[in-house]
Amino acid sequence: MSGNTALEVYLTGLRNQHLVETQAIGTLQNEMAYTKDYPELHGRMQMDKDRSTEQAARLEQLLERHGTSKSYFKEAVGGAVATVAGFAHAVSNDDVLKNVLAAIGYKAYEIASYKALIALAEAAGASEDRTVLEHSMKEEQEMGDWLGEHLPGLVRSYLEKQAA
Repeated sequence: MSGNTALEVYLTGLRNQHLVETQAIGTLQNEMAYTKDYPELHGRMQMDKDRSTEQAARLEQLLERHGTSKSYFKEAVGGAVATVAGFAHAVSNDDVLKNVLAAIGYKAYEIASYKALIALAEAAGASEDRTVLEHSMKEEQEMGDWLGEHLPGLVRSYLEKQAA
C-alpha cells in the first residue's frame, strides 16, 4: 500500500473515531438520567463522558496536524442516531442493565478501533500520533474493565431496587 493510500485510510479512521466519540458523548448524556439511583455508575459515566469529550478534542488535533478536519455531515447524522438510541431505551424497565451491557460491548469496539488506528498511523508514517492514540485506548480499557468488574454488583443492586 502506498504511503498516500495508508494516510487516506488513517485520516478516514480518525474521522470515524471522532464520530464514535461524539456518539458516545450523546449516548452517555441520554443514559445518565437513568443512573441517578446508581451513584457510583453515574459518576463513572460522567467521567467517561468527560474523557470522550477530551478524546474527541485530541482526535481533532490529530486531524488538524495532518491538515484536515472532522466530517461535519457524519457528525450531524451521528448525533441524531445517538439521540434516537437514547429514546429507544427510555421506556424499558431494565434500561440500566441493558445500557451497561451495551457499554461493555461499545468499549470493546472503541479499544479495537484505537488499536487499528495505531497500526494505521504506523503504516501512514504518522508514528508521532501513537502516544495520543494509546492514551485514549487505555482510558477506554479502564472504563471497560471497571464496567466488567462491577457488573455483578450492578445486577444485584438492580434486583434489590426491583424487589423494593
